[in-house]
Parts: sequence; C-alpha cells; structure tokens
Amino acid sequence: MADKKDSNPFMDMFQNFGSSMNIPSPDLSVLMDGHRKNLEALQAAAQIGTQTSQELMAKQRAALEAALSDISDAVQEAQASGADPSALMTGQMEMAKRSFDATVKNATEMSQVVQQGSTEAFDILKDRVMASISDITSGKKS
Repeated sequence: MADKKDSNPFMDMFQNFGSSMNIPSPDLSVLMDGHRKNLEALQAAAQIGTQTSQELMAKQRAALEAALSDISDAVQEAQASGADPSALMTGQMEMAKRSFDATVKNATEMSQVVQQGSTEAFDILKDRVMASISDITSGKKS
C-alpha cells in the first residue's frame, strides 16, 4: 500500500520517457573532459591577463620613477642656475618637452602591452572554441 502512495504515474512516465524512446545517455566522462578543457583555457587566459597587468604596472612604476627623477634634476638645475629667470624658463621648457615625449612613449608602450596581452588571451579562448566546434562536428563530443 505504501508503494502506491509513493508512486506517481505522472513522474513514472517522465522517468521512463528516455528509456522508452531509446535516447542514449550522455557520456559523463566526455562532458567532464570538455568542461576541463574549457576551464584550462579560461585559466590560461586569466594568467595572461595577470601577467599583462603586472607588466603594465611595472612600466607605470618605471615611468613614475623617471618623471620624479626629471623633476628632481630640474629642481637641482634651477637651484644651481641661481635666480636667472631666463635660465629657469629654459629649464622648465626643456623639462616640459622631455615630460611630454616620455608620456607619449610610455602611453604607446603601455597600449602595446595591453594589446598584446588581450590578443594572446583572445587567441587562447578562440582556439578552445574552435576545438570544441571541431569536436562537435567530427562527433567526438568533447
């Protein structure tokens, strides 16, 4: 009697649906392998992102150190030249030019670092997607 109360014909119909239609069950090891490969690709892309960020921070630190060094040199030159206004103006103009040139150079280098890192990460993910598509179309199902 307890079996009839626990048994639900509607649920039994859904449970038996797959077996009555002869639908193959998925191979869990193949599915897990595919997900493992996806996670490995994401991990590799994230690692490249981390390396890119570290390289970018190192370049920014180097640029800041160079700028501070230039400012220190300019202050020392100004003190050495005395109170000559034309020498101060010339020194400030030269420092402004060096600072502008350094800023342009650093911005270019940093954009190249970001572009290279983004391209490498994108290529890893693109290759994984293409491998998945290839596996699906060839019937490997990974």
